[in-house]
Amino acid sequence: MRSGRGNTIKISRSLRANPTLIFDIVYNVEDFPTFMPNVTAVRVINNEGNVKIVEWDMLIDGAPLNWTEEVRYNHELRTAEFRSLEGAFSHFDGIWRVWVSDRGTELEVSLYYDLGLPEIEDIIGPVLEDRLRHNLDAMLFSIENQAGS
Repeated sequence: MRSGRGNTIKISRSLRANPTLIFDIVYNVEDFPTFMPNVTAVRVINNEGNVKIVEWDMLIDGAPLNWTEEVRYNHELRTAEFRSLEGAFSHFDGIWRVWVSDRGTELEVSLYYDLGLPEIEDIIGPVLEDRLRHNLDAMLFSIENQAGS
């Protein structure tokens, strides 16, 4: 889905798990490499409790993707808002949300990204969106498995 010049992806999953447990998994981002095969390293370089600065190393179809982001956590609302500080994209921002619905616990991630290179966006944009969507879905699946639901 396009939003202005960049792109937005939103993926959600209904889980049979305690929402606090799911949010704790999202909060403990440094554990992601232990249960997410595509996440090769996560380094928390600053942790102020509700705000973390995180360096990411991932593989998407074997290609490395690295960036640094700031994540602002709201434990009461069970949200984690992130924004890229540096990396491959001019924008790589979004939010994780956990809430309770009539179907159980909902886990959602929304991502807004912009390569900042409009001359190649039309060429690699659709492939990149497909890869990012697949990668985000795999992350939600891994969180679900980690929660044991």
